[in-house]
Amino acid sequence: MTDDRFPSLSQALEAYYGELRRYLLRRTGSSTVADDVIQETWLRARTTAAAMPDNPRAYLYRMVGNVATDIARRDAAQGKALTGVVEEQMTVPPALPDQAAESRQVMGLLVAAIEDLPPKCREVFLLYRARGLTMRQISLQLGISQKTVEKHIARAMLHCGKRLNDAGVEI
Repeated sequence: MTDDRFPSLSQALEAYYGELRRYLLRRTGSSTVADDVIQETWLRARTTAAAMPDNPRAYLYRMVGNVATDIARRDAAQGKALTGVVEEQMTVPPALPDQAAESRQVMGLLVAAIEDLPPKCREVFLLYRARGLTMRQISLQLGISQKTVEKHIARAMLHCGKRLNDAGVEI
């Protein structure tokens, strides 16, 4: 039995938007990630040539789940979150040109320090600092204990602090 209420999958997504977004918020713990997933899913639904599924609601739940996984893998593989977040947090331009140069230097040191972290430690730290997830949300998302999350975050912070200190940056 085909659901004829929606002429396209993107319109079905629009109809179920609130429900799908709440599901993604519970799953990812981040409204930013949930919004990114919904947008990516809508684009895919809009451009697909596939026939309308019999149960568009169930199909969309599966689709947003797959897109969320794709985005998480892509972000983890690219270490993408760090550079964007550090740059976003430093959007207020310093008053003097030397301060701007110093800010760029510190940002470069931080990016390099985080890139040097072991992959799992880096992933946990980016979820915590860049995505703003709580330690509990990270532990649930990655399937590790909260104590392990705490240890990864502490290790990352110590490493970044040491790298800045070694470079003569006062923290």
